[in-house]
Amino acid sequence: MRLVSLALLFASFASAHALTLELRPGTGISDLAAARDAARKAHAEGTKDPITVQVADGTYALTEPVVFEPQDSGVTYEAAPGAKPVFTGGKKITGWQAGADGIWTAHVEPGTSFEALWVNGRRATRARTPKEDYIQAIGQPLEALPGTPLAGPPQATMLQIAPKDAEILRGLSPEGLHDVNVVVLHSWSETRHRLAGIRFEDGTLQFTGGSRNFFSLEPFHRLCFENLRSAVTDPGDWFLARDGTLFYKPRPGEKPETAEAWRPVAAQWLLFKGDAAKDEALVHDLHFRGLTFQHQGYTLPEGGVGYHQAEEPLGAAIEADGLRNVSFEQCEFSHTMTNTLWFRRGCRDITLRQCWLHDLGAGGVKIGESKVPNERDQTSFVTVDNCIIHTGGRYFLSAIGVLIFHASDCIIRHCDIADFFYSGISIGWTWGYKPTPCARNVVEGCHVHHLGWAVLSDMGAVYTLGPQPGTVIRGCHFHDIGCGSYGGWGMYNDEGSTGIVWENNLVHHTQDAGYHQHYGRGNIVRNNIIAYGAEEHLRWSRPEEFLAFAFERNIVLMGEGRLFTHIDKTWDSGHVFLADNVYWKPDGPIPEFAGKTWADWQFMGRDTGSVVADPLFVAPEKGDWTLRPDSPALKLGFVPFDWKQAGVTGDAAWRHLAAEEFPPMKYGLKPKTPPLELHDGFETTPVGGQPARAHTSTKKPGAIKVVADQSSKGQRCLQLTDGPDLLPAFEPHFYYGPGHDHGLTRTAFDVRLEPDYQLVFEWRDDATPYHTGPMLNFGKGEIHANGKVLTAFPANTWMHIEVTAKLGPDSDATWNCALTIPGQEPHHFDGLKFEKPEMKTLKWLGFSSPGQAAAKCWLDEIDIENRPVPSK
Repeated sequence: MRLVSLALLFASFASAHALTLELRPGTGISDLAAARDAARKAHAEGTKDPITVQVADGTYALTEPVVFEPQDSGVTYEAAPGAKPVFTGGKKITGWQAGADGIWTAHVEPGTSFEALWVNGRRATRARTPKEDYIQAIGQPLEALPGTPLAGPPQATMLQIAPKDAEILRGLSPEGLHDVNVVVLHSWSETRHRLAGIRFEDGTLQFTGGSRNFFSLEPFHRLCFENLRSAVTDPGDWFLARDGTLFYKPRPGEKPETAEAWRPVAAQWLLFKGDAAKDEALVHDLHFRGLTFQHQGYTLPEGGVGYHQAEEPLGAAIEADGLRNVSFEQCEFSHTMTNTLWFRRGCRDITLRQCWLHDLGAGGVKIGESKVPNERDQTSFVTVDNCIIHTGGRYFLSAIGVLIFHASDCIIRHCDIADFFYSGISIGWTWGYKPTPCARNVVEGCHVHHLGWAVLSDMGAVYTLGPQPGTVIRGCHFHDIGCGSYGGWGMYNDEGSTGIVWENNLVHHTQDAGYHQHYGRGNIVRNNIIAYGAEEHLRWSRPEEFLAFAFERNIVLMGEGRLFTHIDKTWDSGHVFLADNVYWKPDGPIPEFAGKTWADWQFMGRDTGSVVADPLFVAPEKGDWTLRPDSPALKLGFVPFDWKQAGVTGDAAWRHLAAEEFPPMKYGLKPKTPPLELHDGFETTPVGGQPARAHTSTKKPGAIKVVADQSSKGQRCLQLTDGPDLLPAFEPHFYYGPGHDHGLTRTAFDVRLEPDYQLVFEWRDDATPYHTGPMLNFGKGEIHANGKVLTAFPANTWMHIEVTAKLGPDSDATWNCALTIPGQEPHHFDGLKFEKPEMKTLKWLGFSSPGQAAAKCWLDEIDIENRPVPSK
């Protein structure tokens, strides 16, 4: 098209009642901001005609976000016919030199910092160690490193790893240590930290900030180190030094003279600044077609970063408030560091159609706000249709493909969402039953798969929260979901989920249940296929005094996992409706039904009309879920559905793009809690602090605390203070999670009690109900075990106790005890009986206080260790 002046363009299209502007490199309208300004000027000069900005081929820089305000409404921005324009928020890196060691180097301005690098269209790997696995944290320090002030509570800003795992950091300068990122996994989220200091002798790490207490969700933490030169070892690794030297190890086939490398510059691409409170302040009628947006940056704050769930407050490359009647069609968004699009406050009638979102630092699409909005500010009627959203959470691990907060009447239709470390779709943002405006959202015909990758936990292909009447998830295909430690679920009704319908969905090859309801009411699960759960198939975690959900006309084709899980009595509570289902375990015994036989289950009136029978799929092991005409499910009213219709629609090229192949899902890689090795004399715990690596629930301040004037050795010990006001009656109490399941475990401690103090020392497993092994009762001057007095002891005198027992396959359900009391010969009691011989593993080791008298006791030198059973 011939370039002409803006005035001539205005005139030339006036007769057609439309105005077309051309955005082209090297002209008067050579970037997106200039095109916006030209359209704004046309409006200001009085044009009432529709305005189209045609974007010619080329790469257009975005160094800062382009802002659209109400006066920018009524414009279409589209690729010119045959053009594939690219808007980039990045900057190209050139001048690569290959080193003798195979590492390339390039140079950027000294002091430049960025968190991502893309080479030849692929995200490079910020150098990390370990490469694939993670380091296990082993403890929770509570006292700052000498000369390094705490940046927050030690529970959120300090962590301990094995000294051998800290050696990778030895030799780094203080600046180099500061630049290392420590990425810590917290069940369903992660925190990212900068190092303030390290003590190599015991592996203590201290961070420049923190947002979530460690060990608050699970009794273990996995972590890795990022951004250190010594970890540039594998193809695709990179590291940026403070002097501006950029190191990169090339992938096979890459050459320094032809490699195209980009780093991020712009933190955002587009901002829509409307105000839903006033009609005249809305941004409206904007449409974007056929455009590509690439490269978006993020800088880690000095204090690190971490969010409660789903990276909830994290922003996006494109953010909108007060938006109406806006669409993005056939656009591509890639190479981000945060979320991609967020239709946040007061957005309505928004469409994202046939867009490709991939290589995302965080999530794909966020809709609405996490706080309950007023009526004008509520976001609604957002449609995400026929989109591919792949490979997200590459920096913010717990981000989600599509996240709907307090929004209503949204549709997620025929999307392919895959390759995230957390949930694919999340709907709702209320924990419990408080009414919210989240309602009537529909997920239909979506293909959601390859989630988790054994990294994070507690996820679902679709995850819901809180009441949301009218929400329906139907006609979807969910599969290949693997968790880090628990909760690789398919259909997941989490806390308070109410009024939700799941129907005509195929769910298979999940690490955990194909359907899980934590707690909720009035949900309906019907006409679904749930198959091949690795560890379980159906889970219901918390019953309440009303109908939780109806499970009817479903087919459950069992894999290795149990049928019903959490607690058997939950399923037998009468607060779930089960009917007309087909259950089958190929080549296996008839499954248990909440601990009961099928005959007993039916005799109790459960699962009315259901059968245990082969559903007669054609070839489910090959992915053919067609039912044969004589299937027993059809006789019970099951309505066949075509699972192949889930996913994107359109031409073969679009469907082929969605059919990206992924590696086999990682199942069964649960991080086991490292067997606890503890030697704690409380010398490094601050006075007034709680015992490190122990769990406490006592609410009374000071009931459990470290003191400095009562120890058996050293300077400090742990003091417990009981009294009639401490409830429940076993308080104060604390316990450790040893995680010992075999070998010989030895525990030892020093103890001193006032005359009226009662103390119980106990080992337990994690069964429901639990089984107790060794147990000692201290009180009224006597030590009891196995219902008898072992010995008397003097009050206010330190004693040393040792308990040993074999666990796992070596267990003989007996234990030995040695008591050392000053002035007496050691007492040995061998062959004492476990309280419950079923106890085989040590998952809980604790001290409790069943007395009610106002009294104190002290503990010191607590040892917990596990060794192989000596050969005879």
